[in-house]
Amino acid sequence: MARKKIAINVPLGREMQKVSIPEGQFLGSFLPKEMPVLEHPEAELQHAIHEAFETCGIIDKARPAAKACIVITDRTRPTPNHMIVPILLNALNALGVRDTDMTIIVGVGMHAPDSIEAIRQNVGKVVVDRVEVINSEPDNEEAMVLMGETSLGTPVEVDRRFAEADIKIGTGNVTPCMLAGWSGGGKIVLPGVVSRRTIYENHKRFTGILADLECGSLLGIMPPQNIVRADIDEAATKSGIDMVINTVLDTGNNLVAVRAGEHVSVHRAAIEKSLAYTEVRVPQAVDILVTGVGEVNYEVSLFQGGSRVCGGVDRYLNDGGTLIMANECREGIYEGFEHEEFREWMRQMPTPAKLRELTESLEIGGEKSCVLHAFSWLIHEKKCRIITVTDQMSQEELKEVHLDYAPNIQRAFDEASICHGNSASIAAMPFAALVLPTS
Repeated sequence: MARKKIAINVPLGREMQKVSIPEGQFLGSFLPKEMPVLEHPEAELQHAIHEAFETCGIIDKARPAAKACIVITDRTRPTPNHMIVPILLNALNALGVRDTDMTIIVGVGMHAPDSIEAIRQNVGKVVVDRVEVINSEPDNEEAMVLMGETSLGTPVEVDRRFAEADIKIGTGNVTPCMLAGWSGGGKIVLPGVVSRRTIYENHKRFTGILADLECGSLLGIMPPQNIVRADIDEAATKSGIDMVINTVLDTGNNLVAVRAGEHVSVHRAAIEKSLAYTEVRVPQAVDILVTGVGEVNYEVSLFQGGSRVCGGVDRYLNDGGTLIMANECREGIYEGFEHEEFREWMRQMPTPAKLRELTESLEIGGEKSCVLHAFSWLIHEKKCRIITVTDQMSQEELKEVHLDYAPNIQRAFDEASICHGNSASIAAMPFAALVLPTS
């Protein structure tokens, strides 16, 4: 007698793939809760920005000849910069700041620079034609200004064009983050517009925390435990940032909430708003976990999408289990400057303990090792198998970095089912990047 099956939809890029799962073995599909979207998103953005201009002193700083710098998230983030930036420019114009005195910096951190086409998609052609839009340059020492050190000793080396501006504004979107707890807030400064040295010194600090917690990532973990985030917040304050605009989006990237103002309070308020929709309770660890990244911007690479998935599921897979990850990987293994270096580290796949040594000695940059740690934890500590569903990386490419390949989600699931048998427990997280699993 055929077993009854249930069909689950999992996003891959901008499409949905269907997978059939035996009903009797299926614990459930863990999804972000439906979010009520704002009926008038542009009006809400305008109101939040104008209110923050008053509370953050922008009105007092704005004047003819005042220099303004707006730092925005790059192509790997879904922040609605195309809506936010024109409102900011017009509001600054109304206060006397000229377009010629404004600069927009794409805060790429250690990602490769955005192309002009990616920038146009990010902020819109009108903005690109109107004001100067440039990428940050973490390896350009001449472009950096030292603005002191954090209490942990991280040098705050910030892009000169931001450091020397009279008005400093940042954007961001708030979702769970495997290193900083949550994205958004001061992350637009660090790693956004700081030097490689600053990024490395900050990011290396994750190693000791994970050793204490005995887990694969810092997803959802905030200060005081998460000293990486505390250091980020302090660095952003030292940079002199006046205000941030942080958004909360639903799974369709519709605006659910906007918060604008002082970076720490705004960030925490956005997290509080998001938590009601992103927390999912997983009753037990499973043998097979079917996941999609669930946000097309994060599917830019194995690195970016993998960090969102592998960094959040380690507590919900049994030892020896199988993780199925649908990840478009349209820029291959890594969207950063040093994709071949990251590929080589993935080939080596050091143990988590070895990675801690390599990171603390700065032999590998923390922005790479924190993601590598998530893969390594699953592979070495939990003895898990990771099957990646993508048409942008080959079976050979994935095999050399210790991952398996499948052309579609059903094929991946069928292979995992053969391996684990008819008694395997199964769960799904189709939007893994947009949930915060709790046990």
